[in-house]
Amino acid sequence: MKKAVRLFIIPLLSICLTGGTSQAQDRDPDRVPAPRGLGSYTEKPLALITDADLYVSPNGDDRNDGSLSRPLRTIEKARSLVRGMDRTGRKGITVALMAGEYRVKPIIFTKEDSGTEECPVTWCAYGDGEAILNGGVSIDLSSFSAIKDRKILSRLQKDVRKKVLCLPLKKLGISSDDCGRMYAIGTYNTAAKYTGDTTGPLFCELFINDIRMPLARYPDTGWLYLEDNGCIVRDGIHCLSGPSISNPDWENVINPESEVYRLPEDVVGRIDGWKTLDDVWVFNYFSVDWADASSPIKYFNADSGEMQLAYTSFYGQRISHSPYYFYNCLEELTSPGEWYLDRTADVLYLYPLEGFGQASIDLSLSTEPVISVENADHLVFSNLTIKGSRGDAVSVKGSHNTLSHCLIKCVGGNATILSGNDNLVSENEITHTGKGGIIAEGGDTETLRPGRNVVDNNLIHDWAEVYYTYQPGVTLRGVGNVCSHNEMFNTPHEAITYSGNNHIIEYNLIHDVCLLSHDAGAIYSGASWVMYGNVIRYNCIYDVGGKGYKPNGIYMDDALSGQTIYGNLLVNVPMRALHLGGGRDLDVYDNIIVNTNDTAIQYDQRGFDIGWFTLTDESNRVAISMTKALLASLHNEVWRKAFPQIQRIGEDFDAKEDPGYLTNPAYSRVTRNLIINQDGNIGRIDERVRRFSDVSGNAVYKMDMMKKVFVDPDNGNYTLRKDAPLFKDCPGFEPLPLDRIGRY
Repeated sequence: MKKAVRLFIIPLLSICLTGGTSQAQDRDPDRVPAPRGLGSYTEKPLALITDADLYVSPNGDDRNDGSLSRPLRTIEKARSLVRGMDRTGRKGITVALMAGEYRVKPIIFTKEDSGTEECPVTWCAYGDGEAILNGGVSIDLSSFSAIKDRKILSRLQKDVRKKVLCLPLKKLGISSDDCGRMYAIGTYNTAAKYTGDTTGPLFCELFINDIRMPLARYPDTGWLYLEDNGCIVRDGIHCLSGPSISNPDWENVINPESEVYRLPEDVVGRIDGWKTLDDVWVFNYFSVDWADASSPIKYFNADSGEMQLAYTSFYGQRISHSPYYFYNCLEELTSPGEWYLDRTADVLYLYPLEGFGQASIDLSLSTEPVISVENADHLVFSNLTIKGSRGDAVSVKGSHNTLSHCLIKCVGGNATILSGNDNLVSENEITHTGKGGIIAEGGDTETLRPGRNVVDNNLIHDWAEVYYTYQPGVTLRGVGNVCSHNEMFNTPHEAITYSGNNHIIEYNLIHDVCLLSHDAGAIYSGASWVMYGNVIRYNCIYDVGGKGYKPNGIYMDDALSGQTIYGNLLVNVPMRALHLGGGRDLDVYDNIIVNTNDTAIQYDQRGFDIGWFTLTDESNRVAISMTKALLASLHNEVWRKAFPQIQRIGEDFDAKEDPGYLTNPAYSRVTRNLIINQDGNIGRIDERVRRFSDVSGNAVYKMDMMKKVFVDPDNGNYTLRKDAPLFKDCPGFEPLPLDRIGRY
C-alpha cells in the first residue's frame, strides 16, 4: 500500500510563530545553478484497504462490530479489541481508519498492544481520504465575530479596529487553561535558572491553512537590533565569565541578574504606547547566532530608555548588531495573520488573512504526543495525518516499529522521537514543527552494539519555527543508525546532526538550510575525540544560508575525530564547504565542491591553539567531558579493537611535537577532492595539519573550468565529463552516483 506524500510548500520561512520573513530571498548573484536530475521520487496513489480486521470512522459507533459496514467510532475502542486478538498463526492484524478528523487525546500503545515478527499490528488509513489525528481543535469560521469591547478596541490601532475579530474560547468548549500559559522558547533560554513557575510546555498555537500564525509582535517582520554603542547599561550574570571561559558558579546560580539595556528612541516610544507589559516577551539572539532565547520584560523606563529582561542571556551580550523582537502584545496586532490570546478574559483575537472565508483554522492543545508507543514492538502506523500537539507528534519506545507514508504537521515540538532498535521512519512528510523533525536513538555505546534504526526517504521542510537553533531535521544518537535519501529544506539552522558511533548519513538532498546563522553547518557534529566510525557519503548540499548569513556545508566542530566523508556534492556554500575543526583521523576524499564564496576546505589546528582543549582551564565543562570520554575509550577493549586508531593518542600533555599528542590534527587524509571556485584555492590548511596529516592530490580549478569538468553546469548537471581533467589530476577519483541522491 502506498500513498502520495502531500507537499505543502510555502515561501521560505515566510511566516512562523514570530512572523519572520524569508531569509533566503535576494540570492547571491554569483551563485551557480542548483543541481538538477537528483533522485527519482514519484507519487503513488492510495489504495483502499478492503481486508482490514477492524474499521474505524468518525461517523461510526463503538457498539458496532468494527466491520467495513459497521465501523467503530474511536481508536481507543479498536485498540481494546486488538488487545484481545490471538496473534498465533496470523500474518498480521490491520485496523483501517476511514477519512475524517479524529480529535484525540494522547493515544498510548503499551506492551500489550505489540505485534510479533510474524504478526505485526498495522494502524493505517482506509484509503478514502485523509484520516486526521488531531490533538487540537478545528475552529469554524462562524465562531469569530467583530470586537465590541471598547477597552480592547482602544488598545488597537485605529486602522485595524474593524478588521480584527474575536472568539470567546467557551464557544470551543475550552478555556485559557487548556491553551497553556506563556513560557520561554528558544534553545538557550535560561528560564530554568529562576524560582517560581518559569518552565512548562509550549503555549497553544494557531494555524490557518496549516501555516503557523505569528503572535502579535513588533516589528511585524524582521528584527530590531542592539548596537554596541552603549546599549548595555549594566551587565548580568551568565554561563560565561569571559570569552570561552566558564563561570565556575553557574551551575549553582539561582535567579541570576540579567542585563540592563538602553534602547533606541524609536523603540522606546513604541513600547511607551503599550498599555501593559504584562506577558510581553522578547525573542533574541543577544549572544551568538546559534543561541536563541526569550524572556518576559522585568522592567522598562521610558525616561531613561532602559529595559531589563526577567531572564539573563545564557552567554551574555557578545555580538554587535544583536537581533531581537517583541511578541505577545495586543497593541501590536497590526498585520494579517497575527493573533493574541487574552488569558484573563479567555478571548482569542485574530487579524484575518485575505481569503479567510475559505480557510481551515486549527488551535493546538495537547501537551503530549498524539501517538505514544511505550515499550511496544512490531507496530506499523501508515498513511495517517498527525497534528495539533503543543509537544511532539509521535513518540516511539520499542523495537521493530514502523512509521511510514504519514503527514506530520503543525506541532510545537518534534515530529517523531524514537528510541530502541530496528525501527523504521520512511516516506513521511514533516512540516511546520516548532522544534525538529526526527530524532532516532538506539544502540549501545559501551559495547558498540548497533541500533539499526533507519530514517529513510522522508520529505522534511519548514521546521524549527519556534525554537530556531539546534533543532535538526534528523538527529542520530547512539550507535549504528542510518539517515538516508531524505530531502530537507527551509529551516533557520542545521539539517542533520549526530552523536555516537558508526552512523551512516547518505544520499540525502539538503538545500536552503542554516538560513539564520553563520556559525552552523547543514550537517553538523562536534566536540568529541571518541565519536569514531561515522560515515557521511553521497549527500548533495546546495544553496545554504539566507540573506546576510554565511554558514558551512559539512561542519566537524571542535576537534571532532574519526569521521569519514566522501562522495558528497556541495554547491553554493557561502562559507566553508568542509569545515574540519582540528580533529584527528579524518578521512576526506572524492568530494566535489563548487562555488564556495569563502573557503572550500578549512582544516585548522584549533585543538592545539586553544588551551581549553587540553584542560589548562579546568573550569571548561566541554573539555572535561571530552577528555573523560577519551580516557574511558582508551581502556575499553571493545573500542580498542573497533577503533585501533585511538591507541595512537598519547596522554602525555607535554609531548606536543608527537603526532600522538592529543590535540594535534594528525593521521588524517584530505585527498582526491575536486574543488572549483572563484580563486582556485583549496582554502585554509593550518601548519600542524600539513605536518601531521596528508593533504595532497586534490584537483583545484577556477570557475572557467566548469564546462570542461561537468556535462552541463549551466543547467545544473554536475555529472563529470568522461574526458574531465580531474581523472588525470586525481587518479582513482570515483564519480558520484548523483541519480541515487534524494528521495526515490
